Parts: sequence; C-alpha cells; structure tokens
Amino acid sequence: MKKHGWIGKWTFRHIGRDGELLDEWDQFNALADEGEEHMLDVTLRGATKTNNFYLGLYNDTPAETDGLTDLTGEASGNGYSRQTIEGNNTGWPTLAKDSGDYMASSKTVTFTASGGSIGPVTYAVLATSSDNTGKLIAYVALSQSRTLADGESLQCSMTVKLSEAA
Repeated sequence: MKKHGWIGKWTFRHIGRDGELLDEWDQFNALADEGEEHMLDVTLRGATKTNNFYLGLYNDTPAETDGLTDLTGEASGNGYSRQTIEGNNTGWPTLAKDSGDYMASSKTVTFTASGGSIGPVTYAVLATSSDNTGKLIAYVALSQSRTLADGESLQCSMTVKLSEAA
C-alpha cells in the first residue's frame, strides 16, 4: 500500500543590513490539524476558498493540534507584520511536476527590522488570516532562535508537493 502526503519545504535567507547573506537553510514543515481540515473542506466539500495566506513569526513551539489562537509570542513592532501570500498564481507563481509529482512554489516574502530588532523568533507559521481569526495551516522551526537586528531581513518561500511514497 502506498502512502500519500503533503510535503511542505520552506527556504529561509537571513540577510544582513548591508545585503550580505548571513545564513541560508531549508526546513520541512508540519501540517496542523486545522490545515488538514481546511484543505479537505475546501477541496472536497466546497467550503469557501482562502483568498490569501499569511506568514508570521513566533517565539513559540506549535503542536499539530494547536489552532492559531493557541499560539503566543508573535513578533511585534519595528516593522514586523504578517506577510501576505496570495491564494492565486501571484502568491504561488509556479506549478510544475517535480520527480513525477506536482509541486507549487510560493513567492518570496521578506520580514525587515526597522527602527529596532524583531525577535527572538523560533518558528514561522502559515495561516489563513492576518490576525488570529483564521486557521493555522502549517508551521516550521527555524534553524535556531533568530533576532533580526535593525536593517536585517529574513526572506522566506515555500514549496508544497503532493506526493506518494511506497
């Protein structure tokens, strides 16, 4: 019997205030229960489609059973706001086969500290709202706790692949 899965891989780039690359890494995410429910409800049951997704940074450790309202420690101030990834071909401009399975790739979004630091943050989350009224779709641990100093940026993009494994 083959297993099917939703594989989300995030790519991060920590950029210094002078544009130098400080760190770069890829990390696979976890899919939250709310995310599973949302995708099945929209795809198979005709629930209202999400117009936009929002990427946020947290100093928290989400669990699969957490909802968006359960998370604490969202970054704030100094230029921080959740970044929008449109739920269309602008936010997800690439849809193509990868090793025989379809994969969608998001645009790159950037968090930039301005007037002070952002953080520390330990996780990034993908949600269906710019506040806590939506659903937690997925979450991913950063490679380490991060604090963006004034003028530094964190760039992030995501690929989602529907795949089957033996």
